Amino acid sequence: MTSSVENNISSSSEDKFVEPLRFWIFLLLDIPAIACSIFALYHIFKQRKLRESLYNHTIILILSFNTVYQLIDIPLHIQYFRTGAVRPTSTAICLIWWFIDYGFFFIDLVLLMWTSFERHLLIFHKSLVDNRGKRLLVHYLPLFVLVISMLCFYIIVIFAPPCHNTFNFSQNYCGTPGCYHSIPILAMIERIGFAIVPTFLITILSVALFARIIWQKHRVQRNVEWRKQRKITINTILMSSTYLCFDLPLSIIDIVHLSGSTDWANDALPALYYLSYFPIMLLPFVCLGSIPELRNKIKILNLQQRTHITPTVAHT
Repeated sequence: MTSSVENNISSSSEDKFVEPLRFWIFLLLDIPAIACSIFALYHIFKQRKLRESLYNHTIILILSFNTVYQLIDIPLHIQYFRTGAVRPTSTAICLIWWFIDYGFFFIDLVLLMWTSFERHLLIFHKSLVDNRGKRLLVHYLPLFVLVISMLCFYIIVIFAPPCHNTFNFSQNYCGTPGCYHSIPILAMIERIGFAIVPTFLITILSVALFARIIWQKHRVQRNVEWRKQRKITINTILMSSTYLCFDLPLSIIDIVHLSGSTDWANDALPALYYLSYFPIMLLPFVCLGSIPELRNKIKILNLQQRTHITPTVAHT
């Protein structure tokens, strides 16, 4: 989701038959993703244990940003795939689209990076969060600073940029990306600080977390503690893998382009660009499957549904 990728997409001539395929893929993924996101957030907020767990706070934030993304950004893509034009034709719509597409996407990525790091603290250094003051400093303050600073960055560069935005309503995403990508320092902050660095840190931290958990399993034989840590680790690795499967190739290509080989793998960029939206729509399913309380809630609902249907069938 970097500027180099966007520029490549904007300048590429795509076959029209691909857009109906994208329309159906995005539509069929986005509708259940919205339902899953709302279901997950509702039950996390409803259950005090889930709501107050430090492990779930970053998940709540990521799912919240994802839900807005699914409700606004993805439908704008879907209507473009269907009509071949941006509608409504309003510069305000384009600015909001850019703000959510760039801002919320990279906030999610940075929050996932922080999640991968914070899991090490919450599992192996519990004394750092054993009272209210420490939790405020180590847990809540970093989340607040990360989210607010990135929101401020994108509010400024998109709604009040030091350059002039141009809009083309006949192209997806209103044509060219925000003009701030033409300013080297701003483009590099996004490409390196918000995209490349978080992606590789997520990889390193997730692998390290898995290795530390396995090592601790053999060193300390505490089955109850191990089961809890295993669940948390599985959740973290599944969330990380969901993003890395689709975004790591883009980051690798971006690094190669920054090193000077600007034409390398350009043919793959259009497909990889649209695949980078998949984590937004797949993450709710990952959360439902990897958080035991949510998974159990689904099982209970399925059981209740079967119990309700069975007597009806028998009576008939």
